[in-house]
Amino acid sequence: MGFDSFGAPQFGLNDVKVAAYNDTDDYGTAVDVPSVQLMGTVMQVIAAQLEGDDQIMDAHSQVIGGQVRIRFGSVSIAALEVILGIDSVPSEDVYDWLQIGGGDNMPYFGICGKIAATQGDGDFHVFLPKVKIMEDVTLASAEYGQYIIPETTAQAIDDETYDIINLIEHNTAAAVAIPPTSISS
Repeated sequence: MGFDSFGAPQFGLNDVKVAAYNDTDDYGTAVDVPSVQLMGTVMQVIAAQLEGDDQIMDAHSQVIGGQVRIRFGSVSIAALEVILGIDSVPSEDVYDWLQIGGGDNMPYFGICGKIAATQGDGDFHVFLPKVKIMEDVTLASAEYGQYIIPETTAQAIDDETYDIINLIEHNTAAAVAIPPTSISS
């Protein structure tokens, strides 16, 4: 039996970009998340069941948000500027300095990941238009003989234009953009 779409089956993670969320359908410049290893997306639901007369009388569930976990294989000041909402201090091509202080508020940002299809020329994009860091961020867990692998989780909330989570299949592979050019606002 064949697959029911042109973006399937999906394999790996090819590209992830983040962009500052300024307002609905208004984003900053998309920045690459380097050596991306993971972009795990979870749809969050709230659910309850009504019990009585020794049975379940009714059940209800609804979508309330989403989460995205990202892990990337290099400390990227440019990506962290977007994710943390902090501007770096460049010094004439000598260094970039990202200083994180107490009381810094986390911003909203958009994130989009691309997964290649193993059959055909298509791909699959996962777009979360409005997310914010809501947990600790592993910035630099350095270890002998290992790469530094930053990792964090962000909370997705409803955006008035693009909702919470967008799953997009392309019949021809497309570049990652925020928002994706293949969906209309």
